[in-house]
Amino acid sequence: MQKPKISQISYHKRLQNYGYIFVIPIVIMFLIFMIYPMINAFYLSFFDWDLVSEKTFVGFNNFKHLISDARFINSLKVTLVYTSISVIFFMIISFWLAYALSTITKLRRFYQSAFFVPAVLSIVGTAVGFRYIFHNLGIVSNITSSLFNTAVPWLSSAKIANYTTIMVIVWKVVGVYIMLFFAGFLNVPEVYYEAAKIDGAGFWGKLIYITIPSIKNTIILIFVSCVIFTFGAFPVQYILTRGGPSNATEVLALYIYNVGFKYIKIGYASAISVVYFFILFIFALMQIRVITSRND
Repeated sequence: MQKPKISQISYHKRLQNYGYIFVIPIVIMFLIFMIYPMINAFYLSFFDWDLVSEKTFVGFNNFKHLISDARFINSLKVTLVYTSISVIFFMIISFWLAYALSTITKLRRFYQSAFFVPAVLSIVGTAVGFRYIFHNLGIVSNITSSLFNTAVPWLSSAKIANYTTIMVIVWKVVGVYIMLFFAGFLNVPEVYYEAAKIDGAGFWGKLIYITIPSIKNTIILIFVSCVIFTFGAFPVQYILTRGGPSNATEVLALYIYNVGFKYIKIGYASAISVVYFFILFIFALMQIRVITSRND
C-alpha cells in the first residue's frame, strides 16, 4: 500500500490549521459573551451589589430570599402558565396543520411559505405591531366592540393580558414547529399506510397506530424545544405590557431584567438567573438525550 506523500500530509495539516484560525474568533466571542457572563453570574449570586458600592458577600442569602419573594413566586407561576398553555397550542396547531400539509400536493409550497413567514419576521417588530393591533383603539378592539358591543381589554386586563401574549407568540413561531412535524410525517414509510389500508384501518387507526409511533422522537423533540423556547420568553412581554398589568405578564426572564437593571440588585438578579439556568439546563439535557436517541 502506497504511503501518502509528505506534501499531501503538510497540505491537509495547513488546511486544518487554517480552520482553527477561522474558528478562534468565534470561540473568543463565545467565551467573552456567553461563558464569562454565565460564570460571573454564579459568582455574583453570592454578593449584594448595586454596581456602585463595594460588593458585600452574603452567602446563600439571595437564594434564601427567593423562597419568601412573592414577586419571584408570581413570575414563576406566570411563566409556568404561559409555557404550559403555549406548548399545548404549539403542539396541537402545528401537528394538525403539518398533517394537513402532508396529505396535499396542490399549493403545498404556498402553504408552507405562508405558515413559515411569521417565523422569519423580527420578534421585536412583531410585538410592536401587535401592541398597536391589541391597543384599546386598535383594529382588534374595534372589531370586538362592533361584534359584541363591548371592548375587550387585551393588554390592560390582568386576566386577559397573559393570553394575549400567548396568541402573539403562537402566531409568530408556530410555523417552525409545523415544518418540523411536516418533516417527521414525510419520513413515515408509505408502505405502512398501504398495509393498514389493506387491513381495513381507518383514519384514526392509521394516526394512532402508525403515524404517532413513527414520529414519537419528533414529538418529544418538538415538545422539549417548545418548553425551552417559551420558558425563556422575554421580548413579547417586555414590549407588549412591560410585565403588567399588576405583574400579570411578568415572566421570570422579565423579572430578572427588572431586578437587575431597574432596581439595580445585581446579586439578587444573578441568584434568580442561576435558578433559571438550572431549570432550562434540565430541559436542555432532555433535548440532547432525545437527539442522541434519534441518531442511535
